[in-house]
Amino acid sequence: MKNASRRKLTMLSRIIVILLSFLALTEAKILNQCDATRELQRAGISRTFLSNWVCLMINESGMDTRRVTGPKGASNYYYGVFQISSGKWCARGRVGGICNKRCEDFANDDIQDDIICAKKIQDTEGFKAWNGWTQKCKNKPLPNIRHCKRRR
Repeated sequence: MKNASRRKLTMLSRIIVILLSFLALTEAKILNQCDATRELQRAGISRTFLSNWVCLMINESGMDTRRVTGPKGASNYYYGVFQISSGKWCARGRVGGICNKRCEDFANDDIQDDIICAKKIQDTEGFKAWNGWTQKCKNKPLPNIRHCKRRR
């Protein structure tokens, strides 16, 4: 009887470890302001606009790298920390759109490709392309990121 109980406990422990591992893999990464600043600097974003980019990320996605929302108007979905639209900038399930990327590629913890596409959006349409920036950042106090040090 003791061996059977021990085996059940061992099996239950293994199941719990597997479930916890799965949860850890699927958990979204929420960036803090300094992490976001460093990622933007690594991508070559000008220091002049870093606070605007961080404000945009806060107000579009809550800095959640894996956020996916939608559908909104015309079945558009929005992906990643910049909430990049499937209607114009990327394609769902295949490479496409102006950024020539799969939208799902923007919903992961590596935001360097997100930044490249977001920079293309900003170069084309300006920050006004994002409602979160227009409503919460434009002509408003921006995040203070001066304390964020660049990693070497």
